[in-house]
Amino acid sequence: MENKSSKIANIITSAVFIVFVMGFALALIIKGDREFSEMENRTLAQKPEVSWKNIKEGTFSTDLESYISDQLFAKDELVTLKTDLDFMLGKSYQNGVYLIEDSGLRYVQKYEENRTQIAENVGCLNDFAQSLSVPADLILVPNVSAFTLDKLPAGAVCDDQKQSIDYVGSILSERISFYPMTEALSESYGNWYYRTDHHWTAFGARRAMERYLLSSGQIQSTDEMPGIEYVRAGEDFYGTLYSKAPVSQAVSDTFYYGDNVGVQEIEWVNEGKISDSILDKSFLDKKDKYASFFGGNFAQIRIKTGHEGGRALVLKDSYANSAVQQLFTRYSEIVMVDLRYYHMQEKDVSELVSDYGIDRVIMLYNMDFLNEDRNFVWLS
Repeated sequence: MENKSSKIANIITSAVFIVFVMGFALALIIKGDREFSEMENRTLAQKPEVSWKNIKEGTFSTDLESYISDQLFAKDELVTLKTDLDFMLGKSYQNGVYLIEDSGLRYVQKYEENRTQIAENVGCLNDFAQSLSVPADLILVPNVSAFTLDKLPAGAVCDDQKQSIDYVGSILSERISFYPMTEALSESYGNWYYRTDHHWTAFGARRAMERYLLSSGQIQSTDEMPGIEYVRAGEDFYGTLYSKAPVSQAVSDTFYYGDNVGVQEIEWVNEGKISDSILDKSFLDKKDKYASFFGGNFAQIRIKTGHEGGRALVLKDSYANSAVQQLFTRYSEIVMVDLRYYHMQEKDVSELVSDYGIDRVIMLYNMDFLNEDRNFVWLS
């Protein structure tokens, strides 16, 4: 009798498993394939090509596994369910982010200092500055982890970005004027950073650039800052950190953008695109709202502001995308270069400085980027 009951139980378990697998397979066929995941902000794997060559080389099975994983029915909902269960069980660190209580739930990206990489990257900046005959400034921005270390769970592994920023200052060339933004953003940091994203808000960008322009003597008072009208684009912004660990308890961010600082012309140099606005408003209806600034990151963007002033070249990461409009009224032209994509295509950056008649080089990076990125070698 016991053996018979065991067999029945095994049959039921197998039947449930088969129904489950068949159901998900049928749902995958009915719903069709997705090309892009808003949650993961990436292109998804598509059906692999069936050929004897692919099967023989083993690429078919690998591609098929990626396809099934990417196209799994209700994948986003299943991932959220898993992270919800983990969070309920007290797992506050998931996929590279800490979930902390900070007047509500906040996502904090783990930071592990890599002094070797920092020194290498700063060395590239120093060497580049030696080739310049114009002023060079480094605006270095901490991430929110710099202000929330005391709120992380016991045993959390997260280094202090304030110490990293101090280290950068100690090895930075005298040819580069240093503008760390730790103090400027420490007070009321909740206003300057998103809860669910690693970027700063439009207001954090304005605050930092205001401090930079004052400290560098480019303006004498805040009255000289551009009059930007900030527009609320919705209260449903869930950023990149949320995508790493989506939990139901997360509170969405309110997304603002500046809308009334006009420019004459913006040219996406490699793409051949021209516009009179930094905004790609199509992204305001998508999950990745931060990409509405310039439509994301590009190798080289040339901005003619229509204002009087010199010319600036901005070496940048994505933090600069929401900050550069604070410079429009100070310069007649701004050239933005992102070394992740600008790999000396036609001219090195020093040649761009000369050819464009640049009067000042502004380097704007967040500390996590300077700690990890390996593209600063393209300055040489």
